[in-house]
Amino acid sequence: MTNKILKISGLGLASLGIVFSAGGVSADAHNMGVKMQNSAQVKAESNFEKNLAKIDKKVNAIIVKIKGIRASLEEPPLSAEEVERYKEYKEEIDDLLNRLNATEKHLEAITKNTDKPNVSSEEIEGLLNEVRLNALEIKETIEFHFAETMSSSGDVPDKLEEAENPAFEIGSQAIIEADHMPGMKGALATIAGAYETTAYSVTYYPTTGEEPVKDHKWVIHEEIENAGEESLKPGTEVTLIADHMEGMDGAKAVIESAAETNVYMLDFTTTTGEKVDNHKWIIESELAPIE
Repeated sequence: MTNKILKISGLGLASLGIVFSAGGVSADAHNMGVKMQNSAQVKAESNFEKNLAKIDKKVNAIIVKIKGIRASLEEPPLSAEEVERYKEYKEEIDDLLNRLNATEKHLEAITKNTDKPNVSSEEIEGLLNEVRLNALEIKETIEFHFAETMSSSGDVPDKLEEAENPAFEIGSQAIIEADHMPGMKGALATIAGAYETTAYSVTYYPTTGEEPVKDHKWVIHEEIENAGEESLKPGTEVTLIADHMEGMDGAKAVIESAAETNVYMLDFTTTTGEKVDNHKWIIESELAPIE
């Protein structure tokens, strides 16, 4: 998979040759040959320097956060625990972008009335834009990983029977009303498969050793080891042979609920613009016709 993340290398105001000292902003301001300047001008320059130092600190704190998120990203498919962590990352990225916007406004405010600052506001603006680009690239990568995790090869169990009279025919379109994964609810989907079975919500214990995943929807009857012919009752302990998420195949699970229904495999584009192929599963009540 092409890595969508732009690496942040050597970012920071120091990389631009911008260095803050205990003295004034410019060499001219402290040239030994220059006589004592007006006290108001000295104070203004000192405030300008302090404000630039604050901006430097803010930007570098954001860079550290972005690097930390980037370093922790894994290749899809994701486990249920990783999905939850990535949701938090997206919220963090949105917060960092808001902080960048606030920092940019701060920079504009302090340079607006400065006649001749030593530090180039254009260079700092360029740095802010580069950091913003990295944040947006990581956000896009997270959304791509969600979509990859929702996709599948399209293979179905041998004994799974096609639905005779599904409410949504293969090739037709519907609106997804479920929110099992980010970017799903409200998306327009094309029906790639319609099958008649029993769908289960389960609590399963990932083979990765992560915390139990509660009320996962959906695993179908044919994705349970030695399930037999009859629908299973809530409380039944089973072994999963589904691979919807990392750590699911071979995991021990407990049936939470059961629904005899038509289930659908879908092709759709997420609400964030990522393509999903052969997503399994959505039950009939989680789809709505196009008005």
